[in-house]
Amino acid sequence: MADTKSKTYRIAVASTDGENVNQHYGRATKFYIYSMDDEEGYDLVEERNVEPVCMEGSHVVSKMEQSVLRFTDCRYIVVSRLGSSAGAALSARGITAMELPGTIDEAILSVWKYNRVQGLFS
Repeated sequence: MADTKSKTYRIAVASTDGENVNQHYGRATKFYIYSMDDEEGYDLVEERNVEPVCMEGSHVVSKMEQSVLRFTDCRYIVVSRLGSSAGAALSARGITAMELPGTIDEAILSVWKYNRVQGLFS
């Protein structure tokens, strides 16, 4: 019998204004953290300030790891751009990173659809 319980998870969104996905992962200073319930919808639960890890196109590996550790409570990270090192570091921690520039509402809908499809294979 299929599990009928709703799935909940967190999504971190890189944004300067709380309305649009408009920040590169390594340059972002703020992430909006949303709690998503696949059946009920989503709510903003936190604004998380972070230190940018990208400095003129490069980064320190230890700072990247510290940055990633700030998001271990999130299943997804949504940004406008993502470097390959950040993507690999996030993936190593089980966090799926997505480049979805546009409105936060559109991005969260895309994550929801992706998560529903992934659920078909688990």
